[in-house]
Amino acid sequence: MLTRRSLLTLFSLLFVVVAGGAGCKAIKRMLPTTTVNKADEGTPEWLVLKGIEAGIAGKKEGTEAGWKIIRPWLHSSLTELRTSEDNFLNMNFPAFCRKVHLFIPKDGSLSYELDYYDSDVGDEEKERRVFIVNTASENPSPFRIARDPKANNEWRIKNIP
Repeated sequence: MLTRRSLLTLFSLLFVVVAGGAGCKAIKRMLPTTTVNKADEGTPEWLVLKGIEAGIAGKKEGTEAGWKIIRPWLHSSLTELRTSEDNFLNMNFPAFCRKVHLFIPKDGSLSYELDYYDSDVGDEEKERRVFIVNTASENPSPFRIARDPKANNEWRIKNIP
């Protein structure tokens, strides 16, 4: 027969396993952030760095300079149709350039604080949201990164905060 202490230990262990295995957002948010200032080329972390680099260039040198950096790394769903690309270029990207300072350190260096990953499609190997610290909000902001079948199934930026 199990003692009270062993039952408590068993339930505690079960909670940790279930919460960790299920990817509980509350537990992920309690973990410390990670500073990312370099990453392997082609990884979701690297794409976020490229997006931030483009945002910094767009803020300092104008939207066109930043656009030249980010355009090759966009998902084909954003570039296939001229209207989608125009919408991203004229609305989403300029808004991101205006607020890029909220995602980087005060010294303006090319880095960010990675909070956690999540996937609303269920498979983090097809699409994932990379949540980064936003200094203007208690909640982190997501970059949506997805595999692009039209780019040899490599990771591409699907949306920016």
